[in-house]
Amino acid sequence: MNTQQRNRLIVTGSLIVLLIAASVIFGPHVLLVALAALVTSFVIELLNSQLRKEKFDPTTFSITPLIITLMTTPSIVSDFWMVIVATAFGVFFAKTIFGGEGKNIFNPAALGLVFIALAFPVQVNRFLDPITKIVDPATFATIFKNTPAAIVSSTSLVDLLMGQYAGAMGTTFKLGILLLGLVLMILKISDWKIPATFLGTYYLFSLLKFLLSGMGGDSFLYALYSVLMGHLLFVAMFMATDPQTQPLYTKGRIIYGVLLGFVSWIIQNTWLFNPSAPNTEGTIYAILFMNAMTGLIDVWTTPKVKDIPLLEEVEA
Repeated sequence: MNTQQRNRLIVTGSLIVLLIAASVIFGPHVLLVALAALVTSFVIELLNSQLRKEKFDPTTFSITPLIITLMTTPSIVSDFWMVIVATAFGVFFAKTIFGGEGKNIFNPAALGLVFIALAFPVQVNRFLDPITKIVDPATFATIFKNTPAAIVSSTSLVDLLMGQYAGAMGTTFKLGILLLGLVLMILKISDWKIPATFLGTYYLFSLLKFLLSGMGGDSFLYALYSVLMGHLLFVAMFMATDPQTQPLYTKGRIIYGVLLGFVSWIIQNTWLFNPSAPNTEGTIYAILFMNAMTGLIDVWTTPKVKDIPLLEEVEA
């Protein structure tokens, strides 16, 4: 087993931990959704390897379907075929047609999620509250976007960290996401520079917005809540650090993280310019946009010959 295979298995294990937590919070049916996505990805990856007459690597098929599952609503179990469609679309159009593992330009999970979000906007925006068991199209991120004081006054940071609110299957358990993300950084499977600059940039822009809105000293707390809303933390830890779609060099990764934070914030706060803008999850669109920019960032930040690190350092 090489280093890349080991890393993929560790990331898969981390996502499975979040999936188990999601089954505790929202119910065991989330495991069935994950199984459908995993089988779909396995079949496509296996067929792709056979058609290309390549050896099938069993460590390559699991990450994308698990991310797609964890990023979808718990109520999607009644329309679980959409997770199958998202997985098939993402794996095929973002991965296999580019040649398979390590050759993709766009994050497969992000592409699959954007596809079903645009194709089936009603179904993917029905969120289950784990406490009241009520399904509602409005998540905490949506409510916070319009009336942040209502969320801050009614929901503690502990509730946000433990996932006791309506949201996607695997993105509400913030404490687990944070701890597992830190483990991946300690093991040098993911580069801390991208999540740090991504979340830091988003926090600073949110802080500026609340300060300009007259929130005063409460702006720091409101900005922290904004970072803990929606998919942001999950995307920063498990999608932005995708080794196939992130920049190669340190300067590029810092630029990548900063721009991810800025673009995500702009998309999720378009109500500043358009009050009727409904989107509150710009992180997925930001990931795809920055994936397209990665090649340019690499060109801009390629170090001089004498400054190029050893290959092992680049991969780390």
